[in-house]
Amino acid sequence: MQRNVLETIMGAVVLVAAAVFLYVIYSGSGIKEDRGGYQLTVRFDRGGSVLPGTDVRISGVKVGAVTTQDFDPKMFQAVVTLNIRKDVELPKDSSAIITSDGLLGNYYIKLEPGAEDDILKDGDEIAYAQGALDLVELINKFVVGGSSEPKQE
Repeated sequence: MQRNVLETIMGAVVLVAAAVFLYVIYSGSGIKEDRGGYQLTVRFDRGGSVLPGTDVRISGVKVGAVTTQDFDPKMFQAVVTLNIRKDVELPKDSSAIITSDGLLGNYYIKLEPGAEDDILKDGDEIAYAQGALDLVELINKFVVGGSSEPKQE
């Protein structure tokens, strides 16, 4: 009888620990950040490893998160939706670049504000975008010597 009660208590402790763990993972993922703020769309030729919850940063500071990623079969582009904090006003000529924290770091979207007076509004699209660099392709070009200049003899 005592063993059944002890097993029941241990099972309850494991379930509570699992629930706390899931809450911590969910709260740190950025997925819940689609509340508040405003939505912007960006089209990339290479979406890289940008998934929902990926950071959106300006000057290294997180100002939003990726909420969705989709594929446009007509333009063959990755279509990424960003949620940006309400207090961040971006000029219409701002640009978005997929970059990483370092050689093997996590990918994030870096926003570079432009200089126009007009401000992007909810639902607008960032017109200037640069996709992720393909590290394997760059290394391959370096190792193989994929220079586009003809060799002179």
